[in-house]
Amino acid sequence: MSAINLHVVGCPRSGTTLMAEMLVACYPHQGHSEHEETIFKVAPHEQGLRLSKKPNDVLWMAPLLKHDPDLHVIVMLRDPRSVICSMHKAWPGMYFCNYPVWKRAEKAAGNIANYDRVLLLRYEDLVRDPMKVQKQIEARFPFLSRRHDFNRFHEVATSGEDAQNALGGVREVDLSRIAGWRQHLPRLKQQVERYPQLMKDLVAHGYEPDDKWVECLEGVEPENFPCRYSDSSEFWKHLEQKIRFMGKRRRYFRAKGW
Repeated sequence: MSAINLHVVGCPRSGTTLMAEMLVACYPHQGHSEHEETIFKVAPHEQGLRLSKKPNDVLWMAPLLKHDPDLHVIVMLRDPRSVICSMHKAWPGMYFCNYPVWKRAEKAAGNIANYDRVLLLRYEDLVRDPMKVQKQIEARFPFLSRRHDFNRFHEVATSGEDAQNALGGVREVDLSRIAGWRQHLPRLKQQVERYPQLMKDLVAHGYEPDDKWVECLEGVEPENFPCRYSDSSEFWKHLEQKIRFMGKRRRYFRAKGW
């Protein structure tokens, strides 16, 4: 096997940690990241499979995929209601994501969806039927050689502390978090009122057939909770990220000998 990188990306809180830990536990490989590692810091290797994960790298994948035939990518997608209502054990007392973060990731995923070295997967499908999703992954990435089934992930995983914090503990996959947003209606109503485009996205991505679901928000008082990502405009932050990315891309290509 030549040198291959399989990198997991997607909006934060979309199941990227679960997917990465499943890959590490269930497939032989020559190296993997300890929890998160941007593709720009993954050490070059001469042969074999290297597994890595960095959610926000989804924003920068398109030019890398265009030039690097050894880069393969899994993009995790998730209901935006679940994303914006998700909390992280390492960030107590606040929500982790907001709608603009989900939307940037969604647009970036769409930009790379047609590459044959990219597979878009829904978190909801993964927890509903992990074995079916595992077959999809193996069909897209035939260099993977199964050691364990995904439905036995919790029995064989040796996840580190950071990954366990992100997962809320290593356990058998279940459906309990698919509609967990229903326990966070004041947060959800604040985000829907601030970003009404969210309702259109739910229909466009098939999470809802129409807008009737908002009936569950009737009588709920919206509340502006602390969030790791700001609801204010982050134009200058995003511009600075793009400038830094250009330098990272040049170093990435130099490391490949291009």
